[in-house]
Amino acid sequence: MSKKSQTTGLPKRRKRRTGESVDGVENIQQSQSPASFRSRAEREAEVQEKVIKGVGITVGILIIILIAAFVVEQLVIPNQAVAVVNGENITVGQFREAVSFERSRLLLQFNQIQSAGLDINQLAQQEPYATWLNEINVPDQLGLRVLNDMVDDILIRQEAEERNVTVNEEAVEEQVNTFFGFDPTEVALIGIEPTATDIPTETPTPFVSPTPSPTPTLTPTLGPDETQEVVEPSSTPQPTLVVPTLAPDEVVENFNESQDNFRSYFSSAGLGGNTVDAFFERQALEALLADNVFGETDTLLFADVRHILVESEETALEVMDALNNGESFADLARAVSTDTGSGSRGGELGDSYVGNYVPEFREAVENAEIGAIVGPVKSEFGYHIIQVRSREERSGDDVAAQLESAKQREFSLFLEELRANNTDNIELYDNWIDYVPRG
Repeated sequence: MSKKSQTTGLPKRRKRRTGESVDGVENIQQSQSPASFRSRAEREAEVQEKVIKGVGITVGILIIILIAAFVVEQLVIPNQAVAVVNGENITVGQFREAVSFERSRLLLQFNQIQSAGLDINQLAQQEPYATWLNEINVPDQLGLRVLNDMVDDILIRQEAEERNVTVNEEAVEEQVNTFFGFDPTEVALIGIEPTATDIPTETPTPFVSPTPSPTPTLTPTLGPDETQEVVEPSSTPQPTLVVPTLAPDEVVENFNESQDNFRSYFSSAGLGGNTVDAFFERQALEALLADNVFGETDTLLFADVRHILVESEETALEVMDALNNGESFADLARAVSTDTGSGSRGGELGDSYVGNYVPEFREAVENAEIGAIVGPVKSEFGYHIIQVRSREERSGDDVAAQLESAKQREFSLFLEELRANNTDNIELYDNWIDYVPRG
């Protein structure tokens, strides 16, 4: 029988492995090296370093976002197109500047009206003031009008290039003078007495027993619904308004001051001098192209016309038959014409410049045989039966006052036709409304 090991009755002590705890306490001395011990300051410094790095990364990201937003707002968006005309873009930047300029110009006009003591509320019932006020108060309405004006400006420039019409400094200067009501020729003549023209002395022819003849009295032709008003001569003397005449240098000084104030006004609105220059250049180009379209003429065609306007071609043919059978033109006009104004006068439109009529009517008046019944002529108003009783070219003082308005009307019709002919090459994008300046 083998000899048993001697025991003390106590549990045997187990050898400890590195890292094990004694009585639940970790043996730190053997499990950690001296380098693993860090002070509180070191741990806080590490946390602070991580925070600084995080803040730096966040700030960097924000800077990148701001730079990207700046690039988009200042470089990308301004170069986006809001419309295209025959392959030429109208950009957001151009559009914004044009709307801001036009809004400022309208506000300036109303400021001047108020300064003159006029009642804006009363003017607001009239055109074009009513439209201008709406455009100031409704930015989208102004934006759409300006965008269409910009389309017309491109069409005008492209048409001018085809016709070899170019703007020079003289043309721009003329527009500036006209805009500010400055006439260099009149200014140069201030203070200069007009040269007297010698009137030859007539040798009286002797006559015997002259018989005085009464001075004829001219009676104006009145319409059927008009009554002649007898105007009694006024016995109250009318005051004479004396307007002091400025010296030439004072007129020039006022002119220059007006220009400076005009430019300063737009400068204060954030619009540079180039914007004002471009405004006068556009006006000059439009005026030159209008001259080219209208032609160099100092005569206008006038005609004495009467007409009957009806709604349908069938009715017009019936009126034509009645006239050819001897019915009275004036009676038929009063009975059936839908143009109540001329109808009440027997269809009379009077003697006037033919350019005042719509194109179809004008063409018929220009080509009609004098005295013949012409029709039916269709226009936007209906069907016309026309009779031209006289037609002649007039010039000189008789038409001088109407030449400019005739030219503008002719050019407006030309521009409408030009736009219609280019409809397929004009596109307005929907994004324009997002870029209208709101104030």
